[in-house]
Amino acid sequence: MIFSEINPFVRFARYANYDVNTFFNEVIPVDARMFYTVSGYGKLKADGIVYEMTPHSVLIINSGVPYHIMTPEGSVKYILMNYDYTQSASRLTTPIKPVAKEKFTENMLVDHRTFQDLKALSRVIYIKKIDNIQAKLTVIVNEYMQKLLYYEEKIGHLLADCITDCVRFSEIGSVSSDDEDAENIISYIHKHYMEGITNSSMGGIFGYHPNYISALIKKKTGMPIHQYIIYVRLLNAASLLENTTLSVNEIAASCGFYDIAYFSKYFKKHFGVNPSEYRQI
Repeated sequence: MIFSEINPFVRFARYANYDVNTFFNEVIPVDARMFYTVSGYGKLKADGIVYEMTPHSVLIINSGVPYHIMTPEGSVKYILMNYDYTQSASRLTTPIKPVAKEKFTENMLVDHRTFQDLKALSRVIYIKKIDNIQAKLTVIVNEYMQKLLYYEEKIGHLLADCITDCVRFSEIGSVSSDDEDAENIISYIHKHYMEGITNSSMGGIFGYHPNYISALIKKKTGMPIHQYIIYVRLLNAASLLENTTLSVNEIAASCGFYDIAYFSKYFKKHFGVNPSEYRQI
């Protein structure tokens, strides 16, 4: 599957406290796991690698990947989730214990998914510090414990949001000078999309090589810079078609398209209809 298809089903959500008296053997989960450190210091071994679980760290473990909750030197408190990436096994609502490694067989997996576009998520994702998901994870635990009306739908959407934040962080990394540069360039594109901007022209404005500009935008948005500029222009053109009586030619020119055929081609490719038809919807 691809990442955009996820629709998580949360099977179990709780707080887990471990101390020096804790001991677990290595096990293999039949559904996916997420560990988030609320407080204290612990260690988790997953897929053969030991991870330091300091406050605000997160470890996402896919089903079928062996892991081991290691005995902490003091104490540690985790938010722990058991979940599937789709709703196909949502009929299994009770917690499913992981299986001892020596007893595990592939047919025990509940809803095992691998990702074509995010190979790390098919195994393990670890982030040393990501504190912006804690509030959402806390709501998930509270909703799960209280079992309010439509709680399953709510916590599924919240978990998808948390996983997206983790994946984005894993792909982009923490806030850095590069990240700030990308934000500034994106802001510039949104303000000057109607002009003849290119990565070369922005390289001169921001004092960077055009290739660096291109790499930043690709890393931040997943799109080549020329494609991102077209995307911003098309969004603004659609807004003008909806909210003004300007002609299609006038709208194209005001959004930075100086060839009406070029504009119509990309508009139809993005929206599925040509500009005149879009106005009539």
